Formats: sequence, C-alpha cells, structure tokens
Amino acid sequence: MIYIKFFGDWKVYKDGNEFNSFKSKKALKLLFYLLLSSRSKVSIEELIRTFWSGYSSEYARKNLNTQLYYIRRDLGIPYKYLRNERDFVFIDHSYFQSDYNDFIKAIENADTRKVSEVYSGILLDGLEDDWIRKHRIKCQKLYEELLKMSSESRTEGYKGVSELIAKAKVLIEHQKITREKYFIPVELPKMECCKEIRVRKGDIIFDLSDKLLIILERGVKSFDDTVRGFAKRLGIDLSEINILTEEDVLNILSSFNSKTA
Repeated sequence: MIYIKFFGDWKVYKDGNEFNSFKSKKALKLLFYLLLSSRSKVSIEELIRTFWSGYSSEYARKNLNTQLYYIRRDLGIPYKYLRNERDFVFIDHSYFQSDYNDFIKAIENADTRKVSEVYSGILLDGLEDDWIRKHRIKCQKLYEELLKMSSESRTEGYKGVSELIAKAKVLIEHQKITREKYFIPVELPKMECCKEIRVRKGDIIFDLSDKLLIILERGVKSFDDTVRGFAKRLGIDLSEINILTEEDVLNILSSFNSKTA
C-alpha cells in the first residue's frame, strides 16, 4: 500500500516505511498529478501538455511510458493499478492513500477539527510547478473558507447550509482546476413548477430567494443530455436555464454564505 503526505513536509511511504529512492523526479510528480486529479483516468494528451510541452508526440509518449514504468518499479505497484491504454492513463485510487484524500473528505463534511489536523502546511511545499500551485491555492481557499464558515456558524440549521456550501465549493473548485465537467451549474428563476423541484441523488440545490442555483451531476450522460433531461423533468424551456461558469458559482456561493451567516 502506498501513502502520500501532501501537506507540509511531503513524504511518500511504501508499506509503512518512508521511501526516497526514486529513479526520476518527473515520475514522482507524474504520480502526484494523477492522484491530485482524483480521476480514474487522465488523457495522455493532458499529461503531454502538462509535462512534455514543446516535445514531439512520439517522444512524449515514449517518455510517459518510461516514467510510468519507473513509478511501478520503484513503488512496487502492480500494473493493473497504474496503466496506460490507448489514449488514457488509468489509476486505481483504492491502492493509494493520502492526507489529501482525508482533507477533501473533511472539507465535504465541514469537519473543521479534522481539516485543521490534516492541513499541516502548504501542499507539496518546495515544488513550484504551475499545476501544483493551482492545487495549492485551491486547498488554501477551501481551508480558509471552512474556518470562516465555522466561526460564523450560529445555529444547527446554518451548520447544514455550511456543509452544503463547503461540499459545493470542493466540487466546483476541483472542476475549475481539472476542467473536467463532471458537474453542471445552472441557475433559473423561481417558477410555479419549481416549488416542489426534485433533484437526483448527486445534485445540489440552493434557494437564492428569487432564483435557484442547482449543481447537476452529469454522470455518464453528455453535457447537453443532462441539461435537456433536467429541463424535461421540470417541464420548462431550455431558454429559461442559465448555464453558469465555475467562477460564477463560487461568487454566488460566497455571497450566499455571507447572507446566511
């Protein structure tokens, strides 16, 4: 089993023992990237763009294969848990544990004590790649926002809203960085049909008084099919649904949070 401590003095553990004998620093960063993406598969095109910008596709793919081999060999990871097939690299996150996973789970649960315990310093301190800085900033924002919400919380009812806002921010902040559209944020005016709106498991809804903010879980459907299906369930026209950007949602949630405090 592999455990990675991402926060503060970052470390990699193999079967409970700290491991430092890496063949390649790039291989280690590649593993970090795959784990922080929280996705079971990442496109090879994305990895080439991140780690081999400016190199030929042939060279980049060969070097990617080499780096994946180094990761598996150095850490003793079976091929089935980390492999590349066609245009994707597949990673089975069940084989890996980390304080980052604990951090995200604690944020989703609005568990201030656990978050403060896990967040022992900035993410991957000492590494300054652009993609690392983006994840670092995301974690800092989530941590600071949760502390702010915790200090402003006054009632059990607000605590529930606080947890929902925290969860939504985690999803949207993560989506903003990875650019993978797993969730579709939409806004629509309150209408008669929306008084008893039913959302699916995985969707999140916020009542903004005159409007509704709904974060739709896309699942296996396409972006368009998800939005059309939502409109059909409500019996409304697509023109009445306003698709929001991640930045729009984060601004709305911040404003909504300050009003409910």
